[in-house]
Amino acid sequence: MRNDRLWLLGGALFAVVIVAFGYYFLIAPKKADTASIRDSAANTEIENAGKRKELADLAKQYANIEQYKAKLANDQAALPADDAAADLLRELQKAGELAGVTVSGVSVGTAVDLKPTVGYEMYALPVSLNVAGPTVKMNPFLDQLQQVQPRAMLISSVNFAPSSSTSLDKAVVTINLEAFYAPQA
Repeated sequence: MRNDRLWLLGGALFAVVIVAFGYYFLIAPKKADTASIRDSAANTEIENAGKRKELADLAKQYANIEQYKAKLANDQAALPADDAAADLLRELQKAGELAGVTVSGVSVGTAVDLKPTVGYEMYALPVSLNVAGPTVKMNPFLDQLQQVQPRAMLISSVNFAPSSSTSLDKAVVTINLEAFYAPQA
């Protein structure tokens, strides 16, 4: 009987060794792979949730696409791709007409490169102009230049002189300004 017990004990030990071997070399790696796949799936779900939120935000923005296009058109009008001096002169004349003053003596200088200052390709076009008209209409004209008309301009100086006529209501104003443009890459 001792032999039978020895064989039984040996068989049980062999069975334990086979089960341990099977567990550590066959089952444990598959469990690790399964855990890795589950972690990857969980991470993918988190990424998907983030992407769904981003997609929903983009859908909301797309609903306002026409507003964005209008803003883009305004911004492009503010910074045209070239100096567009002829268009600038027309804008100045139109601004004068809208304000009720006469724009004359317009001179356009050579463009100044602003890239060292602003960090991208942009130019300032110096412009000097004489404006004549009623004194009370000069401020609306300056407002028209700075805030209403589409082109980005910065008034650097304004020289006001009463008109030589006997009326105190008339004035001649010399305005120096910079009109900006940025070539599009």
